[in-house]
This record gives sequence, structure tokens and C-alpha cells, in this order.
Amino acid sequence: MPGIGMLNETELHEQLKHLYAGAEGETEQVVEGFVVDVVRDGELIEIQTRGFGKMRRKLVALSATHRVRIVHPIATETVITKLSDTGEIHSSRRSPRKGRMEEIYREIVSIADLLPHENIAVEAVMVRVVETRIDDGKGSWRRRGVSIVARQLGAVDGTHRFTSAKDYLHVLPSSLEGEFTNADLIRETGLRYRHAQPITSSLRKMGLVRLAGKRGREQLYEITKPRRRQKSSRARPRSGGTGTSNSR
Repeated sequence: MPGIGMLNETELHEQLKHLYAGAEGETEQVVEGFVVDVVRDGELIEIQTRGFGKMRRKLVALSATHRVRIVHPIATETVITKLSDTGEIHSSRRSPRKGRMEEIYREIVSIADLLPHENIAVEAVMVRVVETRIDDGKGSWRRRGVSIVARQLGAVDGTHRFTSAKDYLHVLPSSLEGEFTNADLIRETGLRYRHAQPITSSLRKMGLVRLAGKRGREQLYEITKPRRRQKSSRARPRSGGTGTSNSR
């Protein structure tokens, strides 16, 4: 039986699955021995809230003959509703934490050696989440015993699609010309180390950046392929749509 964390993600996963399926897609289809979340317009769509590495074998097998899209939700806003142990609303507040697109590289890093791939697209879907907690004394000590019992989709703000080398490189600011370190990336983007380091590690595994020596104790990186900057665009998935807009 899945733990409480997995149960919390199930509702969000199901909502996204049906959003991406729309009216034309089919859910929970068996393709070459694997259960796929959504099959739509000849594309296989997997909603992956965490653990890209766990789907490596499935991804390798299916991408050999099918177009596969991995969709990963990132919460740009979370509204936390706290209930008492009797189910009454105790409080409601917005979490100060706002997720960023770059966080997807913490998942990408586990399959980066397979990317870029002509049949594999990775998509960050930026969502607003409604999280329900109950003060039942059974939750994490970090939350003082409060349990997270539900995470629901509030709204979709946009998507970021990665398919080619230039898409993956687009995460690097144009100001990072020549050699750079993780510290430079952190300074230019405002990211924390735990989000910046997976970016350089992923790009290195993809062969898009390489080690160029050291600056003091820090590794120096340089881009191995030229990149072209793209104009930004943002769009919301239409009702019943697949959320396929590009937003860089």
C-alpha cells in the first residue's frame, strides 16, 4: 500500500491526467506491456510528480517506437487549509514558497543521459495547488504532527517544454558566456544550490556543457554547443486541452 505521501499526490496526479487526456485522449492504456497515463494523438503522456529515475526502463522501451512526454507539476502557489481533528477549518494561508521552472532539473538529472531524444519531451506544468492538512498528531515532526491529507489542482498557469538541446540550454542566462561556475549560475538566477547544481550536472550528462577546469575549489563549465535564444511565450491549457504551450 502506498504511504501517505503517495496518497497525497494521487489526487493531483489524477486531475492532471484527465486534463491532459481531454475529450479525445484515453487514460490508463497498456502499451507494449506498460501502463501509460494518457494516450492522445499518437503520443504517450506520463504524469510524474516525482522520481523520473523510476521510469527509466519504461521510458527507454517506449521511446524506441513512440513519442513520449513526461509531465512534471511544479507549484507556483500553494494555499494551505488546516483542519482540526474533527474536520473543522482551523486556518487558511498561502505558503511563502513559490516553485520555479528550473526545479524540474532535480528530476531531469536522473535521466539526463537519455536526453535530448527525438522521441522524448519533458514538460514542467506550473500549477497552483490547494493543500489540505489535518492536525491529527500523526504527521511529520517538522509539521508538529500535522498530516497532509490532500493536494488538489487549483489552476494551471502555463508550461515549459523541453525537446531539443537549445531548450535544455535555455535555462542558462545569456549573461553566462564563456566559462562559469555553479556560483555564477546562482548569482545570475537567484536559485539555491540544490536547484542550480542539478542543472549543470544534467547538462553535462547530456553533453551540452563540459568541465573546463577549476576556479579555486569550484568546477568551471563551458557550453559545448552554440545556443539560440527564443522569445518567451505563455499560454494556459484550454479546457480539456493537453497543456502543450511552450513557455521559456
